[in-house]
Amino acid sequence: MSTLKLIQEHEASHQVKETYEKVKVRYKGFLPDIYKAFANDPTYLESINDHMARVLAPRKVDGKTKEVIAFVVAVMNQCDFCIHAHTMGLKRHGYDDEAIAEILGTAALWSEVNRFNIGARLTWPHEH
Repeated sequence: MSTLKLIQEHEASHQVKETYEKVKVRYKGFLPDIYKAFANDPTYLESINDHMARVLAPRKVDGKTKEVIAFVVAVMNQCDFCIHAHTMGLKRHGYDDEAIAEILGTAALWSEVNRFNIGARLTWPHEH
């Protein structure tokens, strides 16, 4: 259960409704609950939505890759809501459970290697 009220469309201010409409275009008619929580601060809702639109816009990195990044960050941050949301996103991009397990295994490997390197205080370039 959310610690913040989820602002439903029927109770939203005009400003929030305008932002909700932009969000629903990105999500093909769907309004994720995270935006309903953001709406408790309409200025933040608008700001984060604009930022997401800029970052997620097609540029050099495709949407499929950005979804993998979002999923791995969600796992590393232990955000249950985010993990579920981005697992659905991966599946929309055609990833099956085997592929998602491979992504998890790859992230786990590099997390382990990073922790080893931190403990060993390895630097770049290599010392000889």
